[in-house]
Amino acid sequence: MNNYMAVVEYDGTNYSGFQIQPGGTNTIQGKLIAVLSKVLNEKIDLKYAGRTDAGVHARYQVISFKTGKDLDIYRILWSVNSLLPDDIVIKEIRKVSPSFDARKDATLREYSYFVVNKKYHSVFLKKYSILITRKLNVRLMRKAARMFLGVKDFASFCNSERLSDSTVREIFRFTVEKTKDDLIIFKVAANSFLYNMVRIIVGTVLEIGSGQRELSSIREALIKRDRKMAGEIVLAKGLFLTRVEYFS
Repeated sequence: MNNYMAVVEYDGTNYSGFQIQPGGTNTIQGKLIAVLSKVLNEKIDLKYAGRTDAGVHARYQVISFKTGKDLDIYRILWSVNSLLPDDIVIKEIRKVSPSFDARKDATLREYSYFVVNKKYHSVFLKKYSILITRKLNVRLMRKAARMFLGVKDFASFCNSERLSDSTVREIFRFTVEKTKDDLIIFKVAANSFLYNMVRIIVGTVLEIGSGQRELSSIREALIKRDRKMAGEIVLAKGLFLTRVEYFS
């Protein structure tokens, strides 16, 4: 069997998340499997780097799949993209080692969250960002972001509906940047993430930036492992999976 990886970009607005779910709901994975299976004329199963939730987007999702065929990359790329919906596109396909697994082999995943911080929302950004009209303290939010760095227990910063065996994760980078157009971009990179973790962390940092929460509350929330100690979850529409890294 030949093993291939692909980079996928999608607008998650109209989907119930990436992963196939019981009941035949509309998912990104479901669309990809259906089209790949049709084009390759065989049943395809695929692995993925990040399980994005309903309404979350991706600029750089990585998938891997195996096939008995030796693919003509250009032809397959064109054929698959011509059949996929307009809000999903495969940007790249390449052959990889037989053991490569898009999920298990990923060493870093980065998400970006977009916030417009002005009195009105941009016509071109409102579909992919949230609006906060209250002036945000970017310097204070950067201090808050640094408090999440390293190996920590993020039990307070995830939705308990999908608690995994361990709530310990390592955040490698967390930056807060503001553009001249008053667009604030949060970028969080970690080995992996818990359910709703990025959206709850961003919501907490935004509350600090708007003066609704003290900086010290982050440390307290990390210690007490109680979801009620963290901030509100922000809307899914501002979140993008933007980077996935592997050892080689």
